Amino acid sequence: MDPITFTDANGTSLSQKDSPTSLTVGQSAHVDVTLTNDSQLLGADWNVVCGSALPPGTPLPPGLTQDQSCGTFTPAHTMSGPIPPYLVNGTGYVALYTAPAAPPKQGVVTLYASATSDHSRFTTVTLTIVGNAISVGFAPVPPSAVGTNGSVQLRAALNNDVTNAGVNWSVVCGSSNCGYFGPTQTVSGVATTYTAPGGVPTGGSVQVTATSIADPTKAATATIQIAPVSVSVTPTTLSVPTAGTGSLTATVANDGGGKGVDWSVTCANTLSPGKCGSITSHTASGVAATYTAPSVADIAVGSTVVITATSTADPAQSVAATVTAVKGDLVAGNVRAAQQPVSNAQVTLYAAETTDTALNSATNSNNASAIVTAFTDRQGSFFIPYGYECPRPDTQMYLIATGGNAGGGTNPNLALISALGSCSNLDASRIVINEATTVAATYALSSFMADAQHIGSNNTSPSGVASAFATARDLVDVATGLARIYTVSGKGSVPQTKINTLANLLNSCARTAGSVQGDGSTCDQLFRATTSEKTPAPQVTDTAQALLQLVRNATSLSNRPDSLDKLYQLAESSSSFGPTVSAEPNDWTLAVQFLDGQISSDVVLAKILSADETKQTVDSAGNVWVMGSGNISTEFIGGASYGMSPNIPIPIEISGGDAP
Repeated sequence: MDPITFTDANGTSLSQKDSPTSLTVGQSAHVDVTLTNDSQLLGADWNVVCGSALPPGTPLPPGLTQDQSCGTFTPAHTMSGPIPPYLVNGTGYVALYTAPAAPPKQGVVTLYASATSDHSRFTTVTLTIVGNAISVGFAPVPPSAVGTNGSVQLRAALNNDVTNAGVNWSVVCGSSNCGYFGPTQTVSGVATTYTAPGGVPTGGSVQVTATSIADPTKAATATIQIAPVSVSVTPTTLSVPTAGTGSLTATVANDGGGKGVDWSVTCANTLSPGKCGSITSHTASGVAATYTAPSVADIAVGSTVVITATSTADPAQSVAATVTAVKGDLVAGNVRAAQQPVSNAQVTLYAAETTDTALNSATNSNNASAIVTAFTDRQGSFFIPYGYECPRPDTQMYLIATGGNAGGGTNPNLALISALGSCSNLDASRIVINEATTVAATYALSSFMADAQHIGSNNTSPSGVASAFATARDLVDVATGLARIYTVSGKGSVPQTKINTLANLLNSCARTAGSVQGDGSTCDQLFRATTSEKTPAPQVTDTAQALLQLVRNATSLSNRPDSLDKLYQLAESSSSFGPTVSAEPNDWTLAVQFLDGQISSDVVLAKILSADETKQTVDSAGNVWVMGSGNISTEFIGGASYGMSPNIPIPIEISGGDAP
């Protein structure tokens, strides 16, 4: 057989210098062969094997078939050349060899042309198969900066890495510690994690390199700045109601890998250490975290909460904090004249005093018991934030609303009271301050009042004051501003109609623009009718003081016989509260009635000197009881009877809530 020759597609032989000795992967070349002694014109069969040609004289391996990994022939059988000159192409005489897609392990292939009639007759040619050049890149591009101790995933993308050998990863910088990779070797498209050093290296940057393992001359390099992580938080000060929520957002610069922040909460809490509220444990940079404030039972009033956002990537160097004051409402509610909101009223929170000067308005002229002041909005709403530490848990608290506009104009004579109770029980529930709460507070606390601004005990009797505040709670529900039908325990029957009548009496003045003494206005009539003339005294000038005078003094005076009628007429002029008494009452006292068996046997502890010593007693809390002849026991609350002459107020100091 003649040697294999390289031709063009028409079978024209290539010159020696044009005949290839190597092919690039996937490249093709035309070949043909001329057989001698091929009498039957059976032609030649084409095959290829990876590796060098067999030594001359070595029989062709029996059953040799085409190996796809070493390339392919099309067609795999040709007729024997030379090609007749009358043919215009080499079809049937020329085979097209196409190199494999990847270089074989030995780097060469051998082409075989064997006689179809006798495969032991063959000729060969050996070609080197050259792969395409490997290229290395990053996908995606590495970040321009990574924070100290931060980490980021990097991927190398290789082309023509036919053996999938992948890359080796390395990093260099101006310092000894440049960070590290894990793993240090990856194949194309598989991530490795680069972890930056704990400090900024000399020069401020590192060079990361992915080098082809198959061809170490091919590599990709990127420069990454190493910068300290920084964290910022917005807002820097947060006001959150107790048990309410608020949002904070941390932004992390140079946060390699986008690890975000971890959140924590601390506080100085004397009542319940550690109960500082809660916050989302972890967020990504720019994602809001939700802080939930503690309830009033869990935190000291006015405690400061510190919320800290710590970089997850670098907890040692990147911390930012926001200080959050829990400024929930210590007390909140509405000031009303009946159902009409009172706008622009001054609302002051007071603590009842238990000192010798508590009721001395001259000595205690600076109103030391006043805690904090707020003003009502157009809807009559007020909000008093936390910021007051109870001197004692049982300190009794009350609210006073003065001035404001209930629709008839600004009324400088308006003063309304609401008795709240123990300081430790204050919370953000809504409180109503109106005429009914003023009636309850004034009657129950009358023995402890010099005026609305001075309430307390001048003989340091905190238990008596507490009992009186409990009585106010029994008469009117401060959450609704409505007189009760029964006491809080459900055992006592409350004089609801008389409380509503007294509330209407105050409302007749509250809904107006006030008065000037002697102008004959509704307020002026109320103040004249309630001003005591037992001792020389100026006319009262506000609704709370007018009611206190009514509680303490009989008003049917010899020189003012119309005062009783006037009070009832003023009360009838308003129908804001109901039901009311159906006729002018015999007196303006208030009392709660209990059926026999509904009060404790401990009630009868002491007796009040009276004409009938068996009928009037005082319990351990100082509450005065009148024992009837039937099955009714009456707890006296307060108020002077005007049915006798001269007027004789009941000579006691303490009144209180439900019997123990």
